[in-house]
Amino acid sequence: MGRSVGKVNGYAIGDDEDTLSLVVAIHNDTEEAVTVAPTDISRAAGQAARFLEGALGNLKDAVEASATHAEMVRRIAALTGRLRSATVHVVTDGVSSAKEVRPLDVKGVPVRFEVWDAERLFRVMQAGRPRDEIEIDFSELCGASIPCLPAARHEGNYEAYVAIIPGDALAKLYDEYGAQLLELNVRSFLSARGRINAGIRKTLREQPLRFLAYNNGIVATADSIVLEKLSDGRPAIRSVRGLQIVNGGQTTASIHRAWKTDRADVSRVMVQAKLAVIDSGHEEEVVREISRCANTQNVVQMADFSANDPFHVTLEGLSRRVWCPGEQGRWFYERARGQYQEEKAKASTPARQRRFTEQTPPSRRFVKTDVARYQNTWELKPQTVCFGSQKNFDSFAQDLRVRKGEFLPDEAWYRELIAKAILYRAAEKIVRDARLPAYRTQVATYLMALLVDRSGSRLDLDGIWKRQGLTKELLSLLGSWVQPVLAAVTESAAGRNVTEWCKKRECWDAVRQVAVPMPPALPAELSTGLATATGSTTTADGSVTSADLENIAACKRLDGPTWLRISGEGRRLGLLKEWEAGIAHTLSGYAASGWDRNPSPKQAGHAVRIMLLPEIQALIADDREAGP
Repeated sequence: MGRSVGKVNGYAIGDDEDTLSLVVAIHNDTEEAVTVAPTDISRAAGQAARFLEGALGNLKDAVEASATHAEMVRRIAALTGRLRSATVHVVTDGVSSAKEVRPLDVKGVPVRFEVWDAERLFRVMQAGRPRDEIEIDFSELCGASIPCLPAARHEGNYEAYVAIIPGDALAKLYDEYGAQLLELNVRSFLSARGRINAGIRKTLREQPLRFLAYNNGIVATADSIVLEKLSDGRPAIRSVRGLQIVNGGQTTASIHRAWKTDRADVSRVMVQAKLAVIDSGHEEEVVREISRCANTQNVVQMADFSANDPFHVTLEGLSRRVWCPGEQGRWFYERARGQYQEEKAKASTPARQRRFTEQTPPSRRFVKTDVARYQNTWELKPQTVCFGSQKNFDSFAQDLRVRKGEFLPDEAWYRELIAKAILYRAAEKIVRDARLPAYRTQVATYLMALLVDRSGSRLDLDGIWKRQGLTKELLSLLGSWVQPVLAAVTESAAGRNVTEWCKKRECWDAVRQVAVPMPPALPAELSTGLATATGSTTTADGSVTSADLENIAACKRLDGPTWLRISGEGRRLGLLKEWEAGIAHTLSGYAASGWDRNPSPKQAGHAVRIMLLPEIQALIADDREAGP
């Protein structure tokens, strides 16, 4: 880039898209250390500042789309109005006496500068710590030293203190040092968009005085500490050097965000802090272990919080007393994590433990997120399943509350659930055996959903429960659908990220349209199925043919407005009898609701004959040309 628009060599945008880091390099490319004059440091810093000014101005209009830096300029320009701070890192392979550059304001954005010469980089690497020293004087920051409770000194190569830090002090620390405070935090800050962080922010805004009770606080380390005694004799922390927050990055950054962005009063927020002051020479060992222990507790998932819901308690009871046909075994619903192993451990002898494993094998264990996966796939929501276990479970739980209210499963519902589990797991195995290069999880849920969709939700779940498996005919049919489903998913993505595309309703719409082979003689699960609560009405003898399923699929290729137009125009032009127009009108309603209900084989047969009328075909073609 020309001199007028400045110079940078790299950039990074913060998770919340309100902070920016720019890198500008002074490269000498020599074996010997070269002295870099302070004027060169200032010049490079100024070039970066000029670039930022242009990027936040009209530079994007002057940059050619094909230029290598066009994307960088465009992304930085998009931060206009949201950017609250920027940091310029001046990096050189030389040595400079200039350690600081005076901060600037660029278009209302405070910009600070960090100088990284060879000596500073060497010190950081030699110390094994990816941070510069951070010195904090609490007497200045808080107006007074912070009272603390020292722990007795042991042979652990560190001293420990417990203190309560005011929320505004923590926010100011993060505002000044940012990610430098968290460089030993293995997870850093996962962004306040997450549900846990959203909960922290809600408490900060609405119940700040309860924050101490609700939050676990932070774990921090320091290289040294200065203590003093308060007037009442209590010990207090006056200052620390080399402060690092090892655990509690989400807490720290959430408090800062509430203070800076939400304008919340965090002065009344109190944060518990455990501070370990580590002896010289033991920093890496102790910090590594503190970080490891602070971040390796069993993770508590959101699904765990619903373990005591009556629905899940009832489902657990059903899994303990309902045995598979022949009383030879049962499935095991693990309502709370670890229940399976606990139940097995209750068997007092090795023989009884073997019997437990034979009757309740690990392969028949399933958990709350599995239930959500099976149910949402059955209910034709594979795009929701593709969001992952926790988000899919949240959707399932919410849907259960809204649609079912105080619904409690009974034995019939439980048997159907196990049949769905068998079907889903079979789809997973078929996809796994097909050795797809990618997207196996996504294809599995779409494969099962397509089968449910094409069958009109008429699969013989009772037969699957009784057999505790699928017929070889259905397994073969599903195997023949794997490649068409994969092709539908990847081709409809049209160059987009396929994993993200699978989370969209449009992906499911594309898969629903795919042509898949259908044998003349249907598998038993399809030919003898009875409609479930979400399915269509049955024929007189409860049977369904391959032609019926193809007719149902053909009906579902048209959208609601098209079926409504067929009904209205067909009636107006005298093409359809009143009852035929009524069928078209009914299908428009099914389509409008996302085909939550499927046409019966009889309805589908009449509808396909209507679709084949030349005038109706012309109408359908007109609608397709018009587009959405």
